[in-house]
Amino acid sequence: MVPLEEVISFDRFSEVVILTETEILEEVSKFYVRMSKQVTKERTEIYQKALGVAPKSIKIDKICNRWGSCNTRKEITYNYLIVTLPMELIDYIVVHELCHIYHMNHDRSFWRKVGSIMPDYKKRMKILNGGE
Repeated sequence: MVPLEEVISFDRFSEVVILTETEILEEVSKFYVRMSKQVTKERTEIYQKALGVAPKSIKIDKICNRWGSCNTRKEITYNYLIVTLPMELIDYIVVHELCHIYHMNHDRSFWRKVGSIMPDYKKRMKILNGGE
C-alpha cells in the first residue's frame, strides 16, 4: 500500500479534507437536497401560475417509494433525488403534485387538469415508470 503522504500533496493555498464513506454519502445527500429545493421551487413557481394554485409549502425529503406527494393541507413533498431526473420528468412530477391541490385522487378530473397543462403527460409518466 502506498503511504498517504505520497498520495496527497498540497501547497500552502490548498486544504485536503479526508472523509469517510459515510461522510461522503451525507455530503452528497445534502447536495441533492439543496439542488432539489432550488429546482422544484423554480419549476413550481412556473406551473403554479399556469394552474392558478399554490402549495402552502414545499419540502424535500428522503422518501423511498415515490417522487412526490401532496397532502390535504396543500403541502408538497418531493423526493430528494428528483434532481437526478431529466427536466421533462421533474416538470411532470411538479404538475402532478400541484394538480392534487385541486383533486386529491387520480380520477378523470385530476387527469384532465394534468393534461390541460401538459398534454404529453402519459408519455412522461411512462418514461418515469421505466416504460421507455
